[in-house]
Amino acid sequence: QWANDYQENQVMVIYDTMWNGTKTLAEKIAAGIRQADPTAQVKAINRAKRDENDLIVEIFRSKMVVAGSPTMANSILHGMAGFLHLMKEMKFKNKKAAAFGCYGWSGESVKVLNGLLADAGFEVVDEGFKNMWNPDAKQQEAAMEFGRQIAAAGLK
Repeated sequence: QWANDYQENQVMVIYDTMWNGTKTLAEKIAAGIRQADPTAQVKAINRAKRDENDLIVEIFRSKMVVAGSPTMANSILHGMAGFLHLMKEMKFKNKKAAAFGCYGWSGESVKVLNGLLADAGFEVVDEGFKNMWNPDAKQQEAAMEFGRQIAAAGLK
């Protein structure tokens, strides 16, 4: 099955976080996806707190992966960068993706994530969602709307 484009009606929201802003976005995006498709199994998982082998199995099962990282040194956190390299090595097929992240000054993480997801063979369905600093109530609602939008694009 690994060689085929296996997938269940599942979305994996995988993220790294520094000050919990990206975690908050992940939870709100996951909630928006659940609203858009109540039949989908949606998992929001902190990459740093799970074994990479377990994460790869969850990606294998998923139709769509939503990756998040704060911006750090004009890029993404190194743990997420390494994990995306592993995703590329797995050569997944027929999977969709989107990206999100928080930033303090420059905000490159979403662009970097989109590029790495595309390089890994995922179809990026949206330009992504980024938020300056920790999200307030308005930005949390915007993150939920982003979740609804990418569900419509990625779970067809």
